[in-house]
Amino acid sequence: MHSLHVKLSDEPELSAVCSALLLAFIENSRVLRYCSGGGDYTNTQNDFGDHQLEMDVQCELNVNTELKKTGVVSHTASEETPEMKLLCEGGKYIVTFDPLDGSSIIGTNFAVGTIVAIWKSDENLLIGKKGRDMVSACCCLYGSRTNVVIWNEKEQKVQEYTLFDGDKQGHWELTKDNIKIKPKGKLFSPGNTRCIVEHIPYREVVDYWIHNGYTLRYSGGMAPDICQIFLKEVGVFSCFGDAKNPSKLRYLYECAPLSFLIEKAEGKSFNGQHSVLDTEITGYYQKSEIIVGSAEEIEFFKSIWKKHGILKE
Repeated sequence: MHSLHVKLSDEPELSAVCSALLLAFIENSRVLRYCSGGGDYTNTQNDFGDHQLEMDVQCELNVNTELKKTGVVSHTASEETPEMKLLCEGGKYIVTFDPLDGSSIIGTNFAVGTIVAIWKSDENLLIGKKGRDMVSACCCLYGSRTNVVIWNEKEQKVQEYTLFDGDKQGHWELTKDNIKIKPKGKLFSPGNTRCIVEHIPYREVVDYWIHNGYTLRYSGGMAPDICQIFLKEVGVFSCFGDAKNPSKLRYLYECAPLSFLIEKAEGKSFNGQHSVLDTEITGYYQKSEIIVGSAEEIEFFKSIWKKHGILKE
């Protein structure tokens, strides 16, 4: 492990945004550590209809508070508040994030996370842009340890940092450098499997994984289930649906930033038609299907979609 002052960009404003996020993650970690039973529900729902935990609201507040201090973030939008919130007139960046991914499993003490995407600010507030227009992304996990997988724009690589908080303020140390996802690996995390009763192509893929010795590693949280791909450097995470059981994953706050990190680490992403990053942003409530991970595994998945006539190239 290498102890260092984390500098993730030579561009001062972007570096300030990344530093603010790391500070927010430290505060989130401390809040969640003493969250008995997963915390209490508020009397509110977010705009997607999910009941909000007090921890959802507090983690969102922590991120927005630190980002506002930078003076360089014009707007933020989150899964809890899927609309653009003005932070600073003339700010250079927009940040979209899921403040607490996995809140439904927090009561069992499973790992949960914060997922973040950083974009250049523009007059259309991201509408019409694609995932490839993202500047940077990261995913912080709060579990037996707190770690963050992040794109180091300065060094052009995906890295993992771990929080050490023996001192009063806490500090981050580099624990995995230059993460590269191997093209093939027998590890799978299948989301929304209730739909495979009627979704024949998805069922065929899951059956293939089961009958060919793949290892099932699925917690029910997107952040931890995808972050294990970075740490093990192999595997896939998938979530598809049908009319009865559609995928509920959000594009701006979950699918786009995690696909960005996966592709930067030499993996691939796919939404049923093309790379997740080639999706045009049409709004702040936008949802997406997704499979990400080892490149050859994604190509196999695409071959099943072609076989069933879903994917036409």
